[in-house]
Amino acid sequence: MTAPDPALERRVLDLFQVVLDLPAGERVAWIEAHSDLESPLRERLLALLDGDRLANLRTGGAVDGIEDDRLPERIGAYRIVERIGRGGMGAVYKGERDSGDFAHTAAIKLIRPGLLSERLVERFQRERQTLARLEHPYIARLYDGGETADGAPYIVMEYVDGQPILDWAEDQQLLRDDQLRLFGHVCEAVAHAHRNLIVHRDITPSNVLVTADGTVKLIDFGIARPAKEAGVAEPASPVASLSLTPGFAAPERMTSGEATTSGDVYSLGKLLEALIAERDRELDAIVARSTALVPGDRYPTVDALRSDTEAFRSKLPVAAVNGGRGYLARKFVQRHRLGVGASVAGLALLLTAFAFTLVANVRAEAARAEAEQRFRETRSIAKALLFDVYDDVSKVSGATKARERLARTGIAYLDALATDKRAPLDVKIEAGRGYLRLAQVTGDGQSAQLGKFEEANALLGKAEAILKPLHAASPADPDVTRAYAALLIEQGGTNIYNNSKPELARAQAIKAQSLLARFVANDAETARLKALAMQVEGDSYLWADDFTNAQAIHERVEAFLTGLPKPLQGQSGVMGVRSSNLRLLGEALHKLKKAGQARAVLDRNIAVARALAATDSGNPDPQRRLALALRYAAIVHRTNYRDPEARRAITESVSIARRLLSRDPLDAGALKLVIVTTEVYAQILGDASEYAQSYVLGAEVYAAQEKLVSLAGNAPGALRSMAASTSTRGGNHYNGGDYPGACRWWREALTIYTGLERRSGLTDTDRKNGISELRNYLAKGCDNGQPRALDGKEDL
Repeated sequence: MTAPDPALERRVLDLFQVVLDLPAGERVAWIEAHSDLESPLRERLLALLDGDRLANLRTGGAVDGIEDDRLPERIGAYRIVERIGRGGMGAVYKGERDSGDFAHTAAIKLIRPGLLSERLVERFQRERQTLARLEHPYIARLYDGGETADGAPYIVMEYVDGQPILDWAEDQQLLRDDQLRLFGHVCEAVAHAHRNLIVHRDITPSNVLVTADGTVKLIDFGIARPAKEAGVAEPASPVASLSLTPGFAAPERMTSGEATTSGDVYSLGKLLEALIAERDRELDAIVARSTALVPGDRYPTVDALRSDTEAFRSKLPVAAVNGGRGYLARKFVQRHRLGVGASVAGLALLLTAFAFTLVANVRAEAARAEAEQRFRETRSIAKALLFDVYDDVSKVSGATKARERLARTGIAYLDALATDKRAPLDVKIEAGRGYLRLAQVTGDGQSAQLGKFEEANALLGKAEAILKPLHAASPADPDVTRAYAALLIEQGGTNIYNNSKPELARAQAIKAQSLLARFVANDAETARLKALAMQVEGDSYLWADDFTNAQAIHERVEAFLTGLPKPLQGQSGVMGVRSSNLRLLGEALHKLKKAGQARAVLDRNIAVARALAATDSGNPDPQRRLALALRYAAIVHRTNYRDPEARRAITESVSIARRLLSRDPLDAGALKLVIVTTEVYAQILGDASEYAQSYVLGAEVYAAQEKLVSLAGNAPGALRSMAASTSTRGGNHYNGGDYPGACRWWREALTIYTGLERRSGLTDTDRKNGISELRNYLAKGCDNGQPRALDGKEDL
């Protein structure tokens, strides 16, 4: 087969849009009437017109028969299995990665060589990078991209094994309410893209797939572009005509090529029209407003469109109807049909009184409609504060208190909404996730937080009170399942670090893994949650001194993370989990006396942490991970008598920790980081016989621990940490020959430990190593209150 001429194809596609603007019955006549068109152009236009009538394409574009039928053997690192769609821009193939580093199936969209100008190819490459950041459960991820040897651009996308939404709805014989619920999920995906300044530009039934479990996946973002401000058009070009499907594209796209969020609203309206066969006045009004010819007459946002469809589902007034008091009265009767019917039948003689009552109800209905609008606005504010703004603020040093205020304010809004019996499921999920976020910033023990461990436990309890019953009632709902699994993971980490309950943490981590097993790790958040659930299980074994099981599980996490597609591996959330997991794996190997393996793993840990910190130098979280990586490397170096390496690593680690605390004095996580790094630094100074400075650092650590204990309330984690630090301080004084000081700090550490033991606040490891070891030191080194050197005076 002769390869198509790109220049010819561009002319064909431009003219084809002119043809599509004509009434269907006039198109062939127009082509035949223009005898000035050379034969190849006429033949291609007629072929495209045929294709437009016959094609039901998945990849955006209404053309068929323009591709070479030959199947490429490979595209990039993927072996091509089959063609799964074709369109104006090229074709989409199913590919299997077989390059040896990991197995992976993807959908690969290949743009025909020569179709795009050099400028558009550059724009296409920039868009790839933007689209790769879109992470949403209802959006098919974009993984990677490149160019073939002959210069054809391609993009690698998540392979979705599903049906177009119209086919799936028909096969499942969905009722109207279920159709609207499915449409709501599509709206959520598009709204997420718009919030990230991305316009899809080709929302069609073929580009909305539904998997076997009923999950919506919006595909073909490869032809999307950044959102334009209202009224600002992009120049018309061949690529503009490629990125629309007649019947679903907004009218302004056909003439000016303009692509705005309003165009996506139009396409969603057309999708709703095609999806819902059984419509009434209200749904027709929603469709009409969505598909208004003038962009300014449409819904201003996708969220507004979704709010109206949700109002329809709840039998509430629909904003698009503008029906007046009579309409509000009918909606009231519709929601209270049984009561109103009984009243009419039983009180026929009191029609006049009923009329007055109905007027009052109409007024109440108007107030209710206003309240519903406030509900939607309040929810929008709460979501912005708790999620969008919170995430942005979290990337800035010195923002711990601001994050807490944002979370508390957002929760105050969401709490009121979630207690409303009419609140939809997703509002209740948001409330549960909001409490989880508030718990994290209040005192999760591991990141930037306020150190209020007891209060954080109570907030996690509130999140559980919402999410656990929701999951019991809707175990198949993916959003509920993910939210509940995230809560279990957070509870597991808190039970390790704050509550000294590693066995309970392990059970929660295993349960989270079972909940997440149904999800494919094809987006950063799912991959992060799956890895975290395994990591918490491994960490629980570390705290129980079961280093063999800890090593096995942390190695499993590392294999999982390095087996992800490369673009996913590069996501900051995934890199962050890998950094902490490598540190924990290195700790397990070190405890098992596998010095060489431990050092190699910790070197990788530092490399990953440095790469993560370099990508966002102002974000405190990557800096924290780097400080921890360097700290444990220093511990391993010290144990193996590599003193210069140990000193270099701990000096940098302490410097990072102190810098973070100076930027945010309210961050108890940074204070804890100063404690754990300075404590190791004091030991290393003692090794170098710099005892005076070592004692000064020990006093600094003790004062910081006292501050953490005052914040933590009754949660045992802070006291447990203080007991360990105080015991270490005693060892430093002993090594420096200050035996009275050593005995003092050992006795204080033992007092803290035994107090916790009475409260069941210790682990088996604390009893075996902490208490028993201290009693041995005191018995041998502080006999009858008279401190003396231990036999052999070994370093402690």
